[in-house]
Amino acid sequence: MIYEVFEELLPTCTTKQFKRNEIIYHEGDMPQDLYFVENGLIGLFHIAESGKETFLRVFGNKCIFGHRSFFASEKYHATSIALADSSIKVLPQEKCNNFLEANPEVLKVIVKKVAMDLGTAEIRLAGQQDKSTNQRIAESLIFLKFKYPDVVWTRKEIGEYSCSSHESVARFMTKYENLGLIKKIGRDFEILNKEKLLNLDS
Repeated sequence: MIYEVFEELLPTCTTKQFKRNEIIYHEGDMPQDLYFVENGLIGLFHIAESGKETFLRVFGNKCIFGHRSFFASEKYHATSIALADSSIKVLPQEKCNNFLEANPEVLKVIVKKVAMDLGTAEIRLAGQQDKSTNQRIAESLIFLKFKYPDVVWTRKEIGEYSCSSHESVARFMTKYENLGLIKKIGRDFEILNKEKLLNLDS
């Protein structure tokens, strides 16, 4: 949705290449640019004072990211990192402001996008409060695997996304492989029974 309204500008923007595990921006930086995923996969992480990392969001092809802090003129609340080799379009602040002044109707689209993101975050947070560890891991596996089937997710990344430890993920994978719901393939995995995974009691 929001990608399309900026699409005419993107050919004039700089394209930057990021390798897997390379950081795009750090938590605490002041935003200077808007970022659009041309090709690749970007993860958003929050690092607590204790050093614990929480995997917040995933952005795939034709997604915008960094926009909330950019439009709020606030420091980034999280760090963005390439989860796979990625090609990113970078829209500088001045060019963006000039475009919005000439096209004020785009602001309505941006407000809608930010509001939808907030709603999604609130629903996800509320859902985490009353789900077991196994339920959270099961839902995260399904989401990550079906939305990004070509990515090999590490146990650590799955744990961070599901608010669980990587040890819990490893135990989960072993248990439900033995029950025939998933199949481990080296570092990767295949989901064999999505319905049963979604309906775990504990």
